[in-house]
Amino acid sequence: MQHVLKLTLIPFLLLAACTPAGVESEQSAADLVLRGAKVATVDAAFSIREAVAVRDERIVFIGSDDDATAWIGPRTRVLELDGGLVLPGLIDGHAHLHSLGEAMTYLNITGTRSYDEVVRAVAEGAARAAPGQWLRGGRWDHNDWADNEFPTHTPLSAVSPENPVYLSRVDGNSALVNARAMALAGITRHTPDPPGGRIVRDARGEPTGVLINRAMNLVKEVMPADDEETLRRKFLLAAEDCLTRGLTGVHEAGVGPREIALYKRLIDAGEMPLRLYAMLGDQAHPVIEGDLAAWFRQHKVLNYGGRHLLDVRCVKLFFDGALGSRGAAFFESYADDPGNSGLLRITPDYIYEVTRAALAEGMQVGTHCIGIRGNRLCLEAYGRALAEVPAGDYRLRIEHAQIVRPEDVALFASLGVLPAMQPTHCTSDMPFVEDRIGPQRARGAYAWRWFRDAGLVIPCGSDFPVESNDPLKGIYAAVTRQDEDGAPAAGWHPEQRLTREEAVRGFTIWAAYGAFQEERLGSIEVGKLADFTILDTDILTVPPPEILKADVLYTIVGGRIQYAR
Repeated sequence: MQHVLKLTLIPFLLLAACTPAGVESEQSAADLVLRGAKVATVDAAFSIREAVAVRDERIVFIGSDDDATAWIGPRTRVLELDGGLVLPGLIDGHAHLHSLGEAMTYLNITGTRSYDEVVRAVAEGAARAAPGQWLRGGRWDHNDWADNEFPTHTPLSAVSPENPVYLSRVDGNSALVNARAMALAGITRHTPDPPGGRIVRDARGEPTGVLINRAMNLVKEVMPADDEETLRRKFLLAAEDCLTRGLTGVHEAGVGPREIALYKRLIDAGEMPLRLYAMLGDQAHPVIEGDLAAWFRQHKVLNYGGRHLLDVRCVKLFFDGALGSRGAAFFESYADDPGNSGLLRITPDYIYEVTRAALAEGMQVGTHCIGIRGNRLCLEAYGRALAEVPAGDYRLRIEHAQIVRPEDVALFASLGVLPAMQPTHCTSDMPFVEDRIGPQRARGAYAWRWFRDAGLVIPCGSDFPVESNDPLKGIYAAVTRQDEDGAPAAGWHPEQRLTREEAVRGFTIWAAYGAFQEERLGSIEVGKLADFTILDTDILTVPPPEILKADVLYTIVGGRIQYAR
């Protein structure tokens, strides 16, 4: 069956019935009115209006500035927007808030142009650190260096002999550690590669310090965990930063019971600033032990706290690795690494078992798949599980869906599987994709148009902090397939671009649909929750480079202004 977005009808209030002729009492007035704007409703027709009114966290009016006047009472807050663009609250459909919090508090080596820069940053950190203190950080990318081979630990170990160092790669699917960290983890030349992981070794068989996929766990398991206050502080730092970027909601792609308990405490205390759709899953421990059904029942959450700030109804699985570190799984070898076809962290049979159990408990499954083999084998496992349940609206997801073939897209569509994709992955990876996998396989890289032509919606996100958490960069990448300098001039494989309407839908109604939330989020319609992202620039019409220059004026969640420029 084709998987086409079908919006369930909201119990709309008829505008004629809900628009008062004049405000006669405080009870009939709106709490908030937006006027003088270009309101892109992102409804089925992508209608454009001028004004919106909000009461009790819900949208009660959409229409003209003149008609909005009837909703203004003595205590109504009115924002005169002078032509600003009002969008439904932007949603990041795949991200990692806790990792962003770490990136904001740990050693940040983003954008380093050489390994020497990384080593200098670690040396400075070691000089400030207490003896034995872990130095954690990341977001290095050897593809940005003149010498784009994997680094080795030797220079790192020389500048930090007593402090263990753990530096995650930009994709989060590999890491670089120093000799002290390996010693604490017991990693030697005799340590076997763990299932679904690889310890990179030199010609003599000695570990280089680079750990891929599940090999990272060898060190993660000996690293000290954050205390509760540190965990809370990192989360709130990340959430506040997302609000400044215009995000009102995030699909948190892989958290455990400890994080979910934190979210509940924040909601109970009135401190949760945005909406979370949290996926149960742990990259370090991708296999759930014990009774799957009982585990799902224990941790499933729907509308915790009553304000639709937290849902936990998705299971996150990690199947293969990343393209940049050659861990993504293919049927054939990498073009630039003969003999290596990537890694699978778990088996297709395990995906089938989890999916079958999840569907029986009303849970969704979203599986990390990058390479062609990862995507295909996951789809086949999903198909086995779907064949054993009654027909229904299950919305299984594949997270990333980066490299596919036309026949795989057809299988996505026939099974109704959503490709949850991140447009900036395309523009970050395009300089090395063809070298990695050759021009033929690259035709199916970030194949948004293939998916759209098959009738599929694409929940869009960023995978931050792998990429920036600025959704405008994602919209720009989706409509141009160019880097921020405008290269290549025609766009990389421009036949796969999205339209502007599609890109905006990807970060609004399609993201909401990917979380079973389209009845209350994702568009500006009467009866829906009052989440808005307000920009100073009309990104629907300006030249594409101007999208990147747009500023967020307000981020509003449930009618509450959570960020104002």
